Amino acid sequence: MHIRNLTQKLDIAYVIKDTWHLPVHKHTHYELQYIIRGKGQHRINENSYSYEKSDLFILAPRDSHFFIFQERTAICIIKFHEGFFGGFLQDKDFKNLLARFSSPYRKAQLSPDSRQRIAQLMELLMAEHRKASHYQHIILQNALALILALTAKDAEPDKPKPKDEKMQAILNYIDQHITDRRLLSIEKIASAFLISKGYFNQYFKKATGSSYKKYVQEYALKLIAHQLVNRGTTLSQLAQEFGYSDESHLSNAFKAHFHQTPSSFKKGKQKA
Repeated sequence: MHIRNLTQKLDIAYVIKDTWHLPVHKHTHYELQYIIRGKGQHRINENSYSYEKSDLFILAPRDSHFFIFQERTAICIIKFHEGFFGGFLQDKDFKNLLARFSSPYRKAQLSPDSRQRIAQLMELLMAEHRKASHYQHIILQNALALILALTAKDAEPDKPKPKDEKMQAILNYIDQHITDRRLLSIEKIASAFLISKGYFNQYFKKATGSSYKKYVQEYALKLIAHQLVNRGTTLSQLAQEFGYSDESHLSNAFKAHFHQTPSSFKKGKQKA
């Protein structure tokens, strides 16, 4: 597979075409792709997302992707390496924010307020990039950091914020591998973080207030509910993506947690 590299810390490019011009490829950098106009499908790491005006995608290094345009599309593509943020990386919360984008979800799920703010920040980014100024780097760096923070804030379900740095790393690991049950077994995760298998659940519950199994199941169901309402993915697709044996098992687990069927939950959220 073709790999595209970025030789500078930041680059902003535009695609305005009737058809996507590149084959499936991977990046060695992050990419933020903002849909200025158009409709179609965006295929990322075996997942397919519909897109339209003002949608936002964030790709992490080693992601593979390509677009299928259904109509003439304009995209602003912001390419950056982690090093672009310089001193920001000294902040643990900002480092965790970047780690979030190694999770499977690439289409930003934005509230109306965040969507409006991100549209304004994108206009600022595009305008500042076109003109050189003494403060250009500062403006671009802060605007992009704000976009990433707004995206992460809207995407993150309620979850504990432990003081323990190792536990925060464990929660990030769960987030990154939430669709791969093999990597989330107690054996795998305890080994990855050098904690004995027998002690792991006690350690996890003390830090989060929840058993490990319950936390993973409820976190996955919250993500599934979010994707069901906002991404237009079918229950069958979500069952396959999150490792349920079939749609029926996912539906039963969903109903047990939310006390309503997935279809009722979706209808209620869409009416709200």
